Amino acid sequence: MSGALAKYLKDFSQFVPPETPSYFDLDTPVSAFEHDVFAEPEIIVDLDEEKRKAFAEGEVAAAQQAKDTNEKELEALRTTHAQEIEAMRMRYEEEIATHLATSVISMKQTIAADVEQVCFRLFGLIMERDFAEKAATEVATQIIKEIEGGHAGTIKITGPDLLVSRVREALGDVDNQVDYDVSTDIDVKVQMENSVLMTRLSEFFQSVRGLADE
Repeated sequence: MSGALAKYLKDFSQFVPPETPSYFDLDTPVSAFEHDVFAEPEIIVDLDEEKRKAFAEGEVAAAQQAKDTNEKELEALRTTHAQEIEAMRMRYEEEIATHLATSVISMKQTIAADVEQVCFRLFGLIMERDFAEKAATEVATQIIKEIEGGHAGTIKITGPDLLVSRVREALGDVDNQVDYDVSTDIDVKVQMENSVLMTRLSEFFQSVRGLADE
């Protein structure tokens, strides 16, 4: 082969290994190492599901708030109702106490008037009118004294402590003829001891009978 041709033709008699690419070549761009295999998976958000969850949480919160509000309102109503019941109870006990005290006093006055009228009619049959009227008045007065002294009978009033206290206060001087018993029930009992009354008045009736015989 002439020297001129050898200059342009490759000499295949010598083995030249291929160039090995360098993976650490600093000139290689970073993007060359990026691949879809190493990329993080994209998070897919279900908007409808998120809306549903948010709506459900809102419903639970609203229901709890409504429950709390209702419980507070019910508690306020219970407190108001209890206060009204207590005020009503006190008012009724006040009225009952006044009525009982008035009844005891009026009962004493009624007994006096009835006794005086009965005695006047009886004495009028055996003595003059003026004397009969005077004797009847004295009998009625004596009977009232016996009643006020607690000798003619016993009045027992049963009721709450506040009611009993108010009756006792309202009766005043008549209080000595009344027994009290504190209880949740309200009751009035009158026990007449006729034998005691007649025994204590026997001397008076004997004196009246003696005057009538004269």
